[in-house]
Amino acid sequence: MLLKPLVRIATLAGMTTISAAALAGPSDHSFAWTQQSIGSATLLVNGSSVFTASNRGWVNDAGANNFGGTGGNYIAGICGSSDGCGGSDDDHHNYFAFNVVGLTGVSSAVLRLYQPSATDTGNATQVGFLSQSSSLSYTLWDALLDPTSSSGMGLYNDLASGASFGSIIVDASTNGTTVSITLNANGLTALQAAAATGGAFYLGGAIGAVPEPETYALMLLGLGAVGAARRRKS
Repeated sequence: MLLKPLVRIATLAGMTTISAAALAGPSDHSFAWTQQSIGSATLLVNGSSVFTASNRGWVNDAGANNFGGTGGNYIAGICGSSDGCGGSDDDHHNYFAFNVVGLTGVSSAVLRLYQPSATDTGNATQVGFLSQSSSLSYTLWDALLDPTSSSGMGLYNDLASGASFGSIIVDASTNGTTVSITLNANGLTALQAAAATGGAFYLGGAIGAVPEPETYALMLLGLGAVGAARRRKS
């Protein structure tokens, strides 16, 4: 996550050190302005069965849960105070709850989330995707805690850790469209297990930076070095 910087004032010995929040920051978010009739969150299973989220919302980096309900806002990322989001520079992890009781034979599943546009909000500066980066990575995670009835930092961390269920790249071109994230094998296994044990299926979501090509190159070089070292040892 992006940490909010602090302005620290150095003082002479014996005087109090003062810390204050930094100047207003910009947004780095996706799926903002998804409250009530603007946003939609559905799960398409086996290409034909559609489940609408029974609960959707966010938990911020202070552990507060908006308990969104069926029409809640599910922003992921930072809602800045210096731009159209007009927030408090808090970071958000979002969540979705589905009732899939009785579902059997799961072979595919896609989470479909609407990304609002300026046309939807009636404000050119209020859009679903807004970032200082040209694109962001949005990743789904398993949710071990029930986000519909709890809050706190444990839940905030839970919604962005554990087993990944899939990811997608979002950018300004996704505003005004439905974003589809295909669940991977981990997600399908969890979905089938939820259907067989009460029907409550929870997903967490968080955004992150998209690695630059140079990052991928360094990762490959690192893996190559590890492989070479192992071959020398053998």
